Amino acid sequence: MSRRDGYVVDVTYPLHFYKEMQPLWLNYVLNTLGCVTPDIGKQYSYCELGCGVGINLLVAAACNPQGHFVGVDFNHDHIIAAREIAQKAGIKNIEFIESSFDAFAKREHGRFDFIVSHGVWSWLPAEAKGALMQIVHESLNPQGIFYLQYMCYPGAARLIALQKMLHEVSLVSGVGSTESISQGMALLRKLADAGAGLFVDNPEIEKELTALEKEHPAYLAHDFLTHHWQPQHSSDVHRIISQAGVSYIGSANCLENMDALSVPGNVQPLLASAASRSLKEVIRDIARNQSQRVDIFQKEPRTFTSAEHLASLDRYTFKATDTMPTPGAVVFNTPIGKIPGPADLLTPLMSSLKLKEQQFADMRQLPVFRKEPGLLLQTLNLLMWAGYVHPLRAEGGDTGGAVGLQNWLSEQKIPLTLMPECGNAMIL
Repeated sequence: MSRRDGYVVDVTYPLHFYKEMQPLWLNYVLNTLGCVTPDIGKQYSYCELGCGVGINLLVAAACNPQGHFVGVDFNHDHIIAAREIAQKAGIKNIEFIESSFDAFAKREHGRFDFIVSHGVWSWLPAEAKGALMQIVHESLNPQGIFYLQYMCYPGAARLIALQKMLHEVSLVSGVGSTESISQGMALLRKLADAGAGLFVDNPEIEKELTALEKEHPAYLAHDFLTHHWQPQHSSDVHRIISQAGVSYIGSANCLENMDALSVPGNVQPLLASAASRSLKEVIRDIARNQSQRVDIFQKEPRTFTSAEHLASLDRYTFKATDTMPTPGAVVFNTPIGKIPGPADLLTPLMSSLKLKEQQFADMRQLPVFRKEPGLLLQTLNLLMWAGYVHPLRAEGGDTGGAVGLQNWLSEQKIPLTLMPECGNAMIL
């Protein structure tokens, strides 16, 4: 097994795609929250810190020709693999840089409209976290967006004992990371089957173990074998990140920005009476038993007036994806349980989107949403979260790189379909 700064480097990170990281998605979510965002109809810059083999960045570059995309990772194998994919796919508006965050912070790299980091913060030593914050502080443009995914409490607490076991096994196994994970998982399973008290007293932990047993060993190695595994409370992360000169705006998960749909009803009065925003976030995390967050921060945020806010939403055009069900009542399986979507709201909206692409301005003229733009926005966001609709890119431009990347994905049998008209992709 090989580690660098406590992080495993003898195995590449598996391909995992996250639609919430893509520039149009991030802009749309911030616009729904009332904030002015970078103009992605013009040339813009986007940087991913800890890009792995680059699948999220490759999709972004292939489907968003107006952007210039930069990926940074200290794992040599990751960068080589990412460069090879970009070259094979014919993606020109992208570059991958082999560098630690500390070294990248010290080099001349220009400024960015977007900085994103997924699957990194909770595994970094303090020095690397400081360098990441320095990059955000010095390199993010005004109204620029910073996306940060991290593990959080209270949900991640159920993983503490499992991670400790896997990490301790890795220190004495004398084998590579994936083999060490297999040994550690086997030992955990023996403990669970033997009726060890942890699993008897905490049945949810055995469910977590069962779920982890279905994951790729390379994924578990990257997630659990670092020396610096550290979930945090969201309120603490927000205070730390604020030192980089950015403000917390909301979640990149559009469902989580709607308390009525993401927090149990009997908890919502407690949210309304909370004395601070930090306290509200802790209440939300406890109410959802949140184990990870995808938070959006912004530098020098500027909010719309009410008229500007509505105008910004009116300009968005939406399309139905191939996964949209037959118009009618829909039951949404959310983290807090099943939420019924009534037919009187969904049928006219879904029927219109099935026929053709629709602007927000036109959809709010439907009788059920007339004079109710907030209700329309909430319904669209629920459909968007479920993967049934997606906003379209407003700008044109060549997306030839999307063809090459889709061909590569098909060759590798990776179940990901690009949606260049949406600046995004869909997991099949």
